[in-house]
Amino acid sequence: MLYILFISAITLMVVASIYCIIATHNMIRILIALELLNKAITLLLALAGAVSGNMALAQSFIIALIIIEVVITAIGAGIIIAVHERNGSVDLRKLNKIKG
Repeated sequence: MLYILFISAITLMVVASIYCIIATHNMIRILIALELLNKAITLLLALAGAVSGNMALAQSFIIALIIIEVVITAIGAGIIIAVHERNGSVDLRKLNKIKG
């Protein structure tokens, strides 16, 4: 019963993050949605480790995922800051004005 609750929470997180990535034009919201998607994958890995009984392997994958997540967030935040300094906005629709 508890596994079903975790699977539904993970599914809800994935659907919400994909919807946010598709529906918005704000780059900060997209970065937050990518973070939410990474958290859902982290929960899925933890659940898979608990179900299979191999938590050590799941924990090593989770640590690697967290490291990758931090790098993606730092690079994404840097890109957002650079775009905001150049355009004055973080709207994706205004990115076609960048020439460089």
